[in-house]
Amino acid sequence: MMNGMSQMPPNQPPVPPSSGDGASVPSNGGYSSPTPYGGYQGGGYSPVQEPRYNVLAIVSFVSAFFVSLVAVITGHMALGQIKRTGEKGRGLALAGLIIGYVGIVSGIIAAIALVVMAVLGVGLFATLASNYDPDDYSYTSDPYDTDAPSLTGDDLTFEGGNDLAAGTVAQFSDPFIIDSDWTVVSPDDGQGNWSYLDPSGLCTVSFHQGSMGGEVAVTTGDDRATTQDFLAVVLKTDASTIAGKASDSTISYNFEDLGTVDTLLMQGTDDDGSNWKLAGRAFGELDSGLYVDVTCKAGGDLDSVYDTVTTKAAITVF
Repeated sequence: MMNGMSQMPPNQPPVPPSSGDGASVPSNGGYSSPTPYGGYQGGGYSPVQEPRYNVLAIVSFVSAFFVSLVAVITGHMALGQIKRTGEKGRGLALAGLIIGYVGIVSGIIAAIALVVMAVLGVGLFATLASNYDPDDYSYTSDPYDTDAPSLTGDDLTFEGGNDLAAGTVAQFSDPFIIDSDWTVVSPDDGQGNWSYLDPSGLCTVSFHQGSMGGEVAVTTGDDRATTQDFLAVVLKTDASTIAGKASDSTISYNFEDLGTVDTLLMQGTDDDGSNWKLAGRAFGELDSGLYVDVTCKAGGDLDSVYDTVTTKAAITVF
């Protein structure tokens, strides 16, 4: 007996409660069932974004080839950011760090090497300077072999010029080129002419050496006569004037204190009051002429400067 109520058929699912307007109310609170891919029916779908590259990692790698320190700093910063954000670029940051550190280490090694080389160079210079004796060394306007057998200590007289071998070269040795107290007025012009100002600033010393070029009348076997004609050409006068006014003089031969070369000396006073001495020597066998002219303004010590020049600036024949 059912007590006036019909018994519900067995195994019949319960009927969801009504919302009052005849529609059934979903049992899950109004939400749709999840889809197999994590989205929801009736909702939007958002795809997963790919991680981007860390900017500092890129900066580190690029700067490693230019500024090592920047590469190291930005590389460390990039690794820290990548660890927090999960960005890409760890490999670039590591490469920048490695290359940057290699660059820094290489720079340090190079700097140390330069310092060592500089120290060794200063030491070598000091050693050479301590062993340098300006009285035993001189330069010429052209390099030559100081071991040449013709560089002897004998005097070279006017008569001795006849014994010089063909092809021998006569020129000045020039110690003033390395003397900071002497100032170059004009460098070698390529024709064998150059000049200096002495330490007092009052005397000009001019040198000439080279071929006589057919302008001088060469007297075979007589260098004195050839020298007279050579000085006549230099001073724009005649050989007889030179013969009457020139006096015998000498210039050091090969090097200071090794010997002397016979020369003829002319001297005088210019219109501006400057005093001068000019000593020259012609070598007929070599078709070569050399002279040195010392000209001093008022107050200049002509004799002292001339003696210094003719002693130190030797004529070399080799």
